[in-house]
Amino acid sequence: MAGTAPHLVNSSPVVDEYVSRLPEKIRNSIRLLREIILSSSVQIEEQLKHNIPFYFYKGQLCYINFSDENIILGFSSGADMPDENKLLKGQGRSVRHAVIDPVKGINEDDIRHLIFEALIVNEMKAGKS
Repeated sequence: MAGTAPHLVNSSPVVDEYVSRLPEKIRNSIRLLREIILSSSVQIEEQLKHNIPFYFYKGQLCYINFSDENIILGFSSGADMPDENKLLKGQGRSVRHAVIDPVKGINEDDIRHLIFEALIVNEMKAGKS
């Protein structure tokens, strides 16, 4: 099935189907983002919520959304992430997002680094509860 991430045991068939119906110009980039996120930890859970993919690890971790031109990788606790490379945008109390141009492609190292930062933040928050 198109959009399937078969080698990732924590991928959701519902999200597979969702991705298979996305516009072609963003589909491959979103597939790659899913692979990066889900391969970061087997404990990450993927769900379709509010009609977009959300990822959970000891709470809400991140989500993938898109506009006509860009893909948005949002982080639920982005305001608490160090973000040394200044990739995150937003000014809310907690959520921050990275804007990805699917034409320019995805810097996998930058995305992996953001995911690991988010995992650490969620781990620390879970330890305080």
